[in-house]
Amino acid sequence: MGLEQQVSAWMDRVRALPVGTRILTALVLVFSSTLGTLRFFHLLRVNTQVVSTALSYPYLVLVPGQVLWYPWTLVTAAFCETSWIEAMVTLLTVPFAAEYLEARWGAGELLQFSGVIVIVSNIIATFISFAMFVVFRVDQPLFGTQFHGLEALQTGFLVAFAQLIPQHEIQLFGSRFSIRVRELPMLYVGVSNVMCVLGYNSPFLLIQFGWLVSWFYLRFFQRNEMGTRGDFTESFAFVKWFPPFLQKPLGRVFDLVHSVASRLGLVPRASSYYTDLELNVGEDDLPAPVSSGRAEAERRRAMALEALDQRMAHAKKSSQEERNSPPKASFNLHSASEPTSTSPSSSKS
Repeated sequence: MGLEQQVSAWMDRVRALPVGTRILTALVLVFSSTLGTLRFFHLLRVNTQVVSTALSYPYLVLVPGQVLWYPWTLVTAAFCETSWIEAMVTLLTVPFAAEYLEARWGAGELLQFSGVIVIVSNIIATFISFAMFVVFRVDQPLFGTQFHGLEALQTGFLVAFAQLIPQHEIQLFGSRFSIRVRELPMLYVGVSNVMCVLGYNSPFLLIQFGWLVSWFYLRFFQRNEMGTRGDFTESFAFVKWFPPFLQKPLGRVFDLVHSVASRLGLVPRASSYYTDLELNVGEDDLPAPVSSGRAEAERRRAMALEALDQRMAHAKKSSQEERNSPPKASFNLHSASEPTSTSPSSSKS
């Protein structure tokens, strides 16, 4: 197949995408192409030996020190990829992930979710840059750093997948290695931590913000078709992102923070529907959900049953070990504590 046919097939694939996914893909193509074209002509006009960086275009990418003059970059920066590798990764991953989520949520919710992740993550990155400027008294965080790309939204999509299909396994390297979807967000966050420690804050810092903002939105504010907001199931609790040995101590801290935040009205309280669903009680009193809501309820019930099976298997194993263990020596404390009585015949003798 020639290059022209490949491009034509790819364009047909793009046109077949649902409307919300098509909008996100088109924004990436438009803004990334615009930034790439400007940089190319800058090289031709100035000097072919001079590398044109994205910092020269603060009206497209997010430069924290100039965001007050170009506030729209809180949105446009996300759709600007500064290299061909970044652009290809985005165009190969975002449309497919967005298409799946749009089928579950609808175009409106997909675009709203994307807008929240992109804008809030960029706002946090801007405040962090200002804080670094105040603390370290250097201009680099404000005027020498630019944030761009859809790394935050890619992380948000992974968090959404971890919510919807947490137990699904992805086979890699010919099925030699497998990883659950639930583990993908923290793997991505771990890579960003390493890169940030090495000094590459942009754009890897956005990965951490995308993880936090997407979980917060899905946990407390996303409206589902059952008429409630958020996902308050235990399996989607924030502490579940951490290793098991840390969940108990961290859970106490997170519970305290959530209690204070809910009392202050910063986050809503848990829905009684999800509480009953987790405990599998009170089902007769629950409102009948619509078809997709029923599927969501069945998914959560299956996860609760799986956890119950694991607990029962553990209890059965413990009881079996107790039966197989050698019996402990027993002593008659009553007889040992009292002196042995003698018969009358023996006393006479």
